[in-house]
Amino acid sequence: MTVTTYRNIKKDMVFRYLNVEPITAVAAVHSVGADGNCGFRAVSFDVYQDQAKWTTVKADMLKTYLKYKDTLYKVVDTDVVVQFEEQRMIKRLQSTKSPCLDDLHLWFSTFICPQLVADTYERPVIMYCYVENCLKTGEKRINYESQLYVPLINMQLADSSKPITLLLAFSHFYYVEFSHTPKGRMKKFNKPVLNMDHQRLRNDYPNLCNPTDYSVLF
Repeated sequence: MTVTTYRNIKKDMVFRYLNVEPITAVAAVHSVGADGNCGFRAVSFDVYQDQAKWTTVKADMLKTYLKYKDTLYKVVDTDVVVQFEEQRMIKRLQSTKSPCLDDLHLWFSTFICPQLVADTYERPVIMYCYVENCLKTGEKRINYESQLYVPLINMQLADSSKPITLLLAFSHFYYVEFSHTPKGRMKKFNKPVLNMDHQRLRNDYPNLCNPTDYSVLF
């Protein structure tokens, strides 16, 4: 599968799906293969500079998940639901099925995967979402959502400026590449809000989380 890269801010429609100010902070948006594994492919495009290594990304994430599945990644619900969600997550990360467009449960979950990616690769993750809803009146309502996920366990301070940035629009994940200054620093832009579970997890598992709350860097 090929990667399609968009760089023209004015002409390429995909830039309209991003709520980034200024939009010139974005250097490119990369559309990876649309086989149902696009979320993992987008992460792989950043981490391994190759979308084809999405199964390696899954294997990396599975190691982290199994280590903390009873703590950091345990859903808050009844025992039956907890066990069900755990098995579904393991199945998702073990799957190498491609395409898997017919099974939504194998797709990259925006609920748990961003934090898992952040902890696995010890880098912040920015998740952008673009949602269009058509009202009964025929009016189109557009919602822009964005959240920041910061590693809970460990992160090198230098990696705080190297976010793995994903965009979800129309059930497809893209990888977002930010621009850098001549000195190599990422250009400034409006940072998304910190995801709501960050502080709860730090409070619930102080012995697992790093004493340094890396969210202060943002």
